[in-house]
Amino acid sequence: MAQSVSDAETDRKLDGETVQNCNIDVREARSGNDAVRFTDSSSSSSSSSSERSFPSSPDGGWGWIVVAASFVAHAIVDGYSHSVGVLFDHLLDEFNESKGTTAWVASLFVSMPSICAPVASILTNQFGCRRITIAGGIISALGCILGAFSNSIGVLCLTFGVIAGFGLSLVYVPAILVVAFYFKKRRAFACGL
Repeated sequence: MAQSVSDAETDRKLDGETVQNCNIDVREARSGNDAVRFTDSSSSSSSSSSERSFPSSPDGGWGWIVVAASFVAHAIVDGYSHSVGVLFDHLLDEFNESKGTTAWVASLFVSMPSICAPVASILTNQFGCRRITIAGGIISALGCILGAFSNSIGVLCLTFGVIAGFGLSLVYVPAILVVAFYFKKRRAFACGL
């Protein structure tokens, strides 16, 4: 796989080391990993080259545990958002608002994971699936706890609808993405599960 790189782009930072003016050779190593060899373009000696291995998708093993965890995350997020209608009658009785006004709470809560998916995707690329999932769980729990102390529909829309819904977005998007990192040949089957 050849990639053209301009002279200005040859200085790269890799694991805290700066790689300057180098040729990049990507090949598949014997263990199934992708090996990347950096060689100094100004000299052809082998002493100025370094090689790093990056793991390939294992297609099984620990990947099935990841699939199970992703399934649990989907079950919690989807189950939570699809059962919020059970609260509707209780919210009508508690706040004495119209059905249209009260419906905003559930509507925001259910729609926020989809609305915030681009933000969750950017954050997942930046910080990784594990950190964003943990942060999403904390934010969602915080939104639900703050929602329990709400005294009006507007505050409940903000706490339960927006904050908890955004937290669910941070759980949902990484749960979709992480499965693809662990499977290559069986990716469609694993994502289907």
